[in-house]
Amino acid sequence: MNRCITIILFFLIFISNNVSARENLASLLASRGSAMITEAKSAGTDSKAIYARFVERIAGELAESGDTTTAGKVRGAVKNHSTNFPRTEFAWITHTFAREYYKEEIIRETAELIKFKTYATDVPNRKNPEFIRQKEYLRSLAEKLGLKFNDVDGYVQEIWIGDGPESFGLMSHSDVQPVAPEEWSHDPWSGDVIDGKIWGRGAVDDKGPIVAIMYGMKALLDSGFPLKKKIILLVGTDEESENEDVAEYLKRKKVPDQTIVVDSNFPVICAEKGWCGIWLHIPKHAGSSKGKGLLVISLQSGFSASIVPERAFATIVSTKESPANAKKEIEKKIAAFIKRRSGAKINVTITGDTLVVTAWGKTVHSAQPEQGHNALMDLLVFLDNDLKVLPNAYGLMSKFAARYIGFELDGKSLGIAHTDDFMGSVSVAGTMFSTTDTTVMFMFNFRVPKGIDSATVVGELESRFEKFGKEHDFKFSDTRYISNAHYFDPKSPFVQKLLTMYNSVTKENRKAQSIGGGTYAHRLPNAVVFGPALPEEEYLGHQPNEYFLVSTLVKNIEILTHTMFEFGM
Repeated sequence: MNRCITIILFFLIFISNNVSARENLASLLASRGSAMITEAKSAGTDSKAIYARFVERIAGELAESGDTTTAGKVRGAVKNHSTNFPRTEFAWITHTFAREYYKEEIIRETAELIKFKTYATDVPNRKNPEFIRQKEYLRSLAEKLGLKFNDVDGYVQEIWIGDGPESFGLMSHSDVQPVAPEEWSHDPWSGDVIDGKIWGRGAVDDKGPIVAIMYGMKALLDSGFPLKKKIILLVGTDEESENEDVAEYLKRKKVPDQTIVVDSNFPVICAEKGWCGIWLHIPKHAGSSKGKGLLVISLQSGFSASIVPERAFATIVSTKESPANAKKEIEKKIAAFIKRRSGAKINVTITGDTLVVTAWGKTVHSAQPEQGHNALMDLLVFLDNDLKVLPNAYGLMSKFAARYIGFELDGKSLGIAHTDDFMGSVSVAGTMFSTTDTTVMFMFNFRVPKGIDSATVVGELESRFEKFGKEHDFKFSDTRYISNAHYFDPKSPFVQKLLTMYNSVTKENRKAQSIGGGTYAHRLPNAVVFGPALPEEEYLGHQPNEYFLVSTLVKNIEILTHTMFEFGM
C-alpha cells in the first residue's frame, strides 16, 4: 500500500511540475515573445536560424528565472532534433514563432488572395481563368515556403509537409459567394486592411485560414523537428456552388486519417445540420390574371441559396385604379404591416404605369436566419395577406410561400419541425425568387438536425405541393437537394484532443458545439470543424462587408499551428 501511495504521489508531482513548467513557458512567450523574435532576427534572414536563435533566447530567460530544468530540455531538444522532446512546449514555441515572425506576411498574402474573384459563373470553376490564376498563386506561395503542392484536376489543391504513413488533414475552400457590390461599404475584392480588419469577400470564408495554415506549416519546417505524420492542406474549389470537388477528389485520392475543416467557428463543431434546398417552379401560365386589383408582373430577390436576402422587389400593375391612387392604398397597407411586423421596411414607388414595392431586411447566412431579417418573406407575405394580389403565377407562389413558410423559421407549417437536444431545431429561410423562360421560381433553404430522416422531409413537402397544386389547378415542378445531418461523437478522443488544443491556447474551457451550416465535414470521413471564427464572434461569411479581424487571424495562426504541431510530430 505504501509503495502504491509513493508511486501516485510521484506521478502527481511529475504532472504538477510539467504543468508548472508549461505555464512558465506560456507566460514568458505571452509577455516576451515579440521582443525575443526581434532579438532573434539578429541571426540573419534564414528562418530556421532565427527559430533556433529564438529558442536560445527562451532557454536563456527560463534559466535566468530559475527554471533551469525546462531551459535544459528546450536547449537539448532544438540542438539534437530528436523524436524525444517536450512536444507541447515546442508547440507553444512554434505557434508563437509563427505568430510573431510571419504575422505581417500572412496579412499581406490574405489580402492578395481576396483579390481573386473566385465565385461560380457559367464556366466550371476548375476551368475558370480566375480560379486558375488563384491556383498558380497558391502554387507559387507554397514553393516560396518550401511546401509541396499538387493540383488534383482543378477540383482540389493539395499542399503538404512530411511523408509519414499516417496523415492529418486540414480543409478549406478557395471559392467564395458572389456579391452585390451596392451593399458593400468597402470594395469586396480589395483586401484592404482598415481599422484592424481585412475586408473583402472570402476574408474569413476561407482565404484567411488558408494562408494561416500554410505559414503554420512553414513554422513547423523552421523548427527542424522530424514529422511523424504527413500534414496536408486540402483546398477545395466549389464548396459554395456545385459541391463536386470532394466527390471527385475521393475518386482519385486517399483522404487523411483525420481532418479538421476550417470553415466555421471554434472550438470544435462536431455536428452539422443537413443542408436541404427546394427550387420550386410554377408554370407562367398557371393561375389567372383576370379581375380588378393588383397584378404582379415581376418579382426578384436573392442571388444565393445560402444567403438570406437583404432586398426584394415586385413590379405591380393596378387593373382597378390609377397608379397614384393605388400607391396611396398600398402605403396604408404598408403602415399596417409594419406595425405588425417588427423590423420590416417596405416602400412603394411609381415607375411609368407600374408600381414597384420594395422590401429591405438584414442579410445573414441562411443557416442562421434568426440573426437577420428576411426581405423576401416580408414581401411575399405582404403581397398575399395585405395586398391580396391577383392569382397569376406570381400571386400563387406568393400565396404558397406565405401559407407554408411565412415568418416561421422552424418549418412547422411545412410539417418538418423537429428539435434535437444537441443540434437544435430545423431552420427554414426563403432565399431566392426569380423568373425563367417558362416558370416562376421560389427557392427555400432549410437545415435539419439528426432525428428526422430525408424520407419524412420529402413526404411532408410533396404532400403540400400536391395539395396546393390541386387547389389552384396546376402542378409544381422542382429541383431539390436533401441531405441528412452529420454527427461526430463529442466524447471521441479526436474531438477531446482538439478541445484540449483550443482551450490550452486560449485559456478557455469550451465544449464541442453544433451548427446549422454545412461544411466539408459532411463529405469527409473522420472530420470535424475547427475554426476560424472565435466562439463569440458573428460568422461573416456570405454577408456584405465580410471581414476578418486581424486579431482573430492572429489567434488562428496560434491555434492551427499549435494543433498541426501536436498532431504531426
